[in-house]
Amino acid sequence: MKLGNTIYEKNETPEALSVGILSMHRVPNHGSFWQAYLLKKMLEDKGCKAEFIDIIPGRRLYDYPHRKFEISKLKYYLCFRSAKYKMFNNFVESELNCPSYPNYSTRYDRIIIGSDEVFNFSQKTSWAFSPQLHGQIDNDHVSSYAASFGASSYDDVEKYGIRDELVSAMSHLEHISVRDENSFYITKKLLPGAEIYRHLDPVLVGDLPIPSRAEVACKYIVIYAYNFRFNDKEYIREIKSFAKKNGYRIYSVGFYQNWVDKNINADPHELLRYFVNADYIITDTFHGTIFSVRCHKKFVTVIRDGALGNRQKLSSLLKGLALEDRILTDHEKLAAQLASDIDYDAVEKILEAERARTEEYLDMCLRGETTGL
Repeated sequence: MKLGNTIYEKNETPEALSVGILSMHRVPNHGSFWQAYLLKKMLEDKGCKAEFIDIIPGRRLYDYPHRKFEISKLKYYLCFRSAKYKMFNNFVESELNCPSYPNYSTRYDRIIIGSDEVFNFSQKTSWAFSPQLHGQIDNDHVSSYAASFGASSYDDVEKYGIRDELVSAMSHLEHISVRDENSFYITKKLLPGAEIYRHLDPVLVGDLPIPSRAEVACKYIVIYAYNFRFNDKEYIREIKSFAKKNGYRIYSVGFYQNWVDKNINADPHELLRYFVNADYIITDTFHGTIFSVRCHKKFVTVIRDGALGNRQKLSSLLKGLALEDRILTDHEKLAAQLASDIDYDAVEKILEAERARTEEYLDMCLRGETTGL
């Protein structure tokens, strides 16, 4: 069978299908790397030939404010970021098998958009609002998997006047899968007659290579939050107090925080080792929460509203895993919540059921079945 041209009949096996994955695989972020890696692996385990498609830049919907840094912080941060970008570029080439030049080809038997915040049209990225990410692709078999609108809301759709463009682009999708309640709501508003599925991120349902726990030189707590974003003085005071009382060091792994004991520029595999060997995790990110769950750690996820809001995607994630008790909104409750036990047997039962649903959905996409959209 010739790759790139053959369109298989319904119910035919997906062996040797060529699949293009349109994702955020070049973003220097551990979550972006692992979700891309694991989706590719899931498709390859089904006998497909999978490779990544790069994002065609669109247009920026509004101007983003410039961040202000103190000079003393900026020098160390820039060195940290430079090393991180170089490291991730090497991983994208060596482990995702992506060349240094972009691939914009659409000549695949199937194309899958996802996972991650591929639908998030208002986020600060180099590609901005690209209708390609929503399905406007020259291919008859395009589907999404566990896609997210992130912090973008339906009000933002109306605010920026892009409803018609989104409807036009997403009407090309043969199958639609999103990962959170907000994304489901927006998609249903845009395409009320469509059948919309919800699935978990590949990092939750894929075969993540979690290392075994090892002996460490000192006990530590991991902070996993974007550069400089974990800067609430009350939270910092509580974390430092908890660490000092219990004899822990505080490590920021993968990102830079200027108040921790140590900033560690970890590659994707090293990150998992730091998570596994930590006693506690404190995060405010989607994938930081997922890494904590997959490594069976005691953790809390800080939920915020406003400009740095993360409530939509994180509340939905933790609700789906029956882990709403890990949501932290009050710094005074940090120690008690962090130290409380988690029933990971119950969580694993949820994940096992979701893995089966993911397999069924991907098989449907690969067979090219229609859902009435």
